[in-house]
Amino acid sequence: MHWSQSFLSAFICGCLLALAFPPIDLSFFAWVGFVPLLWLIREHPPKRAFLLGWTAGMGFYLCTVYWVVHTIGLYSNIPSVVAVGPLLMMCAILAFYTGLFVAGLRFARQRGGAILLIGPPLWITCEWLRSFFFIGFPWLNLGYSQHQHLNLIQFVEFTSVYGLSALVMFVNLLIFTCWHSSNRRRIQLFATAVILVLGLSAWGSWRRSRIAALPPAHHLRIGLIQGNIPQDTKWHPNAQEETMVRYERLTREAVARGANLVIWPETAAPFFFQAETLPDAAYRERLLQLATAVKTPILFGSPAFKIRGTQVTLFNRAYLLSANAEIVDSYDKIQLVPFGEYIPFHRLLFFLDKLVVGIGDFAAGTEQTVFSLPQARFSVLICYEGIFPSSTREFVGRGAELLVNITNDAWFGRTSAPYQHLVMEAMRAVENRVPLVRAANTGFSAVVDLDGRIRSRTNLYETTLLVEDLSWPLVASFYARYGDVFVWLCVMSSSLMLGYCYLRRP
Repeated sequence: MHWSQSFLSAFICGCLLALAFPPIDLSFFAWVGFVPLLWLIREHPPKRAFLLGWTAGMGFYLCTVYWVVHTIGLYSNIPSVVAVGPLLMMCAILAFYTGLFVAGLRFARQRGGAILLIGPPLWITCEWLRSFFFIGFPWLNLGYSQHQHLNLIQFVEFTSVYGLSALVMFVNLLIFTCWHSSNRRRIQLFATAVILVLGLSAWGSWRRSRIAALPPAHHLRIGLIQGNIPQDTKWHPNAQEETMVRYERLTREAVARGANLVIWPETAAPFFFQAETLPDAAYRERLLQLATAVKTPILFGSPAFKIRGTQVTLFNRAYLLSANAEIVDSYDKIQLVPFGEYIPFHRLLFFLDKLVVGIGDFAAGTEQTVFSLPQARFSVLICYEGIFPSSTREFVGRGAELLVNITNDAWFGRTSAPYQHLVMEAMRAVENRVPLVRAANTGFSAVVDLDGRIRSRTNLYETTLLVEDLSWPLVASFYARYGDVFVWLCVMSSSLMLGYCYLRRP
């Protein structure tokens, strides 16, 4: 095959893999999506394999995070053609890890290594690195492609979503290996894959039934408010009154339906709650009066600030008001969105300071807050914080018995991002064996059970509310207690195997 054809084929492989993820959800493509790429690199040296893997990664990420252009365009005064630049840079960085995996696999194969052994832990090492290195963006790990198969995903309470990614990659490598094996060996490999997947699914079915049979330890009636405030008017002074009236009305309706905790989305309060000057102070007083009138705790998002001399630092904050209108506690978002709340590679992209409105000037919080109610203790994940397995489990490790995600997915418009965001957040419920509730400005607001089932969900771009009863048992999760043991085993084993291959003569 000509070199240019190989690049095109690799790019198409990445695009086809994207079909396995929301909103299309053809999960079968994930089990076979890497097989053509492995075939393409089978005779290339590691450097060329890296380029082909990077090209496949570009195809995948351009098809899955294309919404970055919409997000930047929505917040900026720059044309979309300029916003493509940050998208290409972002995709190029993310695709680096696909190239690294393919190059490492090809290097190990040249040195006589068994790709069935080294492939899965090497892939997990790359996914793990992607979660914090460079820009820290663990969007759409391979395991999320299986979110619909509730029985299969249950074992992530031991491994987090990384274990599911390893399983899917193992099957890809196994299918590829079948091509070069005898008929007897092919039958053995195929049987291994079937037994492994069906065995994990059977165990997951048993685990779900056991959890469902446990007596509930907590009960809470949640009211999730979806204000559906347009992003282009959200902070306009003329829209503040309409926004407050809408949230007040929906809050009263939720309480009338029995909610004993009302949750507003991220930055739903269109003012600085801590400010003491008008008009912010007047809206603050209205919110306090609302909590007093409904005699129900209200969790809401509002921007916050800290002033040191002439320097003003902004925070993305969540507040909990008690039924007596007292501030119980607050939480400042720790994981900030690249190109949304801070500008990565600021020196290179210095021009965005003047061209992009409202990004690049937020600071990260430092304290992982656990809020307390008589019914349960909970922690808040603001926006995309819930796509980070390790930081989410730290909240549960600190005592959170419920996860609350507040977000404003109006950033994404009518792209695939709201669908993808929801299923990634839902995986955190399975990993930590705690329910998750989600209040999103424009949707999807949702309630997720301990087994990852999305029990109820709103539609996109509707003004509505969800009132749901939550009753859940105390379930111990290995991952919540011990963390990324599986990931560290993968990192160490892949490093040792690559080191052995390096020392071994080809």
